[in-house]
Amino acid sequence: MNKVFCFGTSGGCLDAFYLYKEIYKDSHEVLFLSNQHSSGDVLFEHIVHGPFESILSSITNNTHFVYQCGSSSNHISRSVWFEKAIVHGMTPITLISPEAYVHKTASIGEGAIIYPGVRVMANVIVGKNCIILPNSVVNHDANIGDYSIINSSCVINGGVKIGKNCYIGSSTSIKENVEILSKTTIGMCSLILKSLNKKGIYYGSPAKFIRQ
Repeated sequence: MNKVFCFGTSGGCLDAFYLYKEIYKDSHEVLFLSNQHSSGDVLFEHIVHGPFESILSSITNNTHFVYQCGSSSNHISRSVWFEKAIVHGMTPITLISPEAYVHKTASIGEGAIIYPGVRVMANVIVGKNCIILPNSVVNHDANIGDYSIINSSCVINGGVKIGKNCYIGSSTSIKENVEILSKTTIGMCSLILKSLNKKGIYYGSPAKFIRQ
């Protein structure tokens, strides 16, 4: 790796930057991409290269990037800039904290970010650019679709299938063998006891459908 571009300068984007620095120390040139700061600004001793859109016109071929952007309000579309970066010759960095446990039979997709205290058990599939935040547990044979976000202290039980671009709120528990459709949002501290057969927002213990 030569240059590394970190997307975003706030919220979870910064968490990803800090995890990158913990794993790779100071071995590469890091540049921020930010729609909140101006080109040339210096943040945490690193320069803002420009807004996200700058990768469309700049020479970013053969560079690497870290991408965590997404929240409960925009997770459904969070894949857009990840895919644009790849089209423009950038390679995603997969970050797995040394303080996480990942079973040797688990499959981790490119660009996934796995934080300290996470436990990924046997035969789990974690999709492309999935984010699993601290202290969550993903039990055997679970499958988490591309671009989904699993927030802190969640318990995903055995055989659970989570679709693409889902958002699972902090401290949520999901019963074994449950299926969750793509583009579903689950509020924090929810309890999922059965499969969710339509897309939308769910919340509660047990979780109930709130709205599309």
